[in-house]
Amino acid sequence: MVQVRLFRGALLALVLFSAAAGAAGTRVVAGNGEMGFADGVGDAARFNKPIRLAPYGPGRIVIADINNHAIRTVSLDGEVVTLAGTPDRQGHKDGPASEAGFDNPHGVSVAGDGSIVVAGAASHSIRVMTPAGDGFDVATLAGVPGQSGYRDGPAAQALFNSPHGVICEPDGSVLVVDIGNAAIRRIEAGMVTTIGKAADTEMVMPIDMMPAVDGGFLIADAGIQKGIRWAAGEEGTLLAPDTVMAMPHGIDDDEAGNVYIAEIRGHKITRVDASGKASLFAGTGEAGLAPEQLNKPAAVLVHDGYLWIADLGNHRISVVSLED
Repeated sequence: MVQVRLFRGALLALVLFSAAAGAAGTRVVAGNGEMGFADGVGDAARFNKPIRLAPYGPGRIVIADINNHAIRTVSLDGEVVTLAGTPDRQGHKDGPASEAGFDNPHGVSVAGDGSIVVAGAASHSIRVMTPAGDGFDVATLAGVPGQSGYRDGPAAQALFNSPHGVICEPDGSVLVVDIGNAAIRRIEAGMVTTIGKAADTEMVMPIDMMPAVDGGFLIADAGIQKGIRWAAGEEGTLLAPDTVMAMPHGIDDDEAGNVYIAEIRGHKITRVDASGKASLFAGTGEAGLAPEQLNKPAAVLVHDGYLWIADLGNHRISVVSLED
């Protein structure tokens, strides 16, 4: 069982953690605060609520641009390229990327063969973008498009409820954060199984999950307002258990054992070090457009020496160097 004590008094014990200064050098990579849909470089690019991130090669990430219903890439020098989807093709349609449609894509993850797996939150399905020539072919990996529910079994018959996150495992399986069912699911060899559920783990609303550097997984739970370190079949432990967070929505860690948590309602990124101490890392706690400010940060990603941030409310991607 996850060792949760929120409703036994800890929820009322707001801890004043170190927040004298956030990370220096927060830099906006792409987007300028205006919503829209445009490829380009730097502030010429436009997003509409970028929500999830995944590594996509050296100096580049892939993002789910939720309200543009698109999967896009962003490089460290600010180049934005759309891989599939557009605002005018909202919906669930498989086929070549130039014709395929997505409906509120959330989680993204890249497999070893270059395929991109996407969690379709509004379509209640898991999609896969397979490299084909100079582009991708899009297919449904699991779920019944447009039908929510909870059912394990053959992938084409399984039911999900607003899947928000995905992880491509080295063995070829895919893990799914199924937020509407408060469950962690696995897709493997054409079958869907549940490997963790709120009733068994005391999770309330797992909303994002990432592999931990030292094994197992990190979960951002928006229901208990905490980060959790968890492994299937084992007890989970809370990160910074005495610190109440403002709706943790994204999570990742670095090689030094620091865990970064995006507080979407706190407009900041909190860092929990290896000793369990929480401190302000990026953002000021006030929503704003200044480079050092964030507005509803939805995801964090440690990649190539930087912490990448999906700044959802500002419609932009920012980075903070982890090597300074």
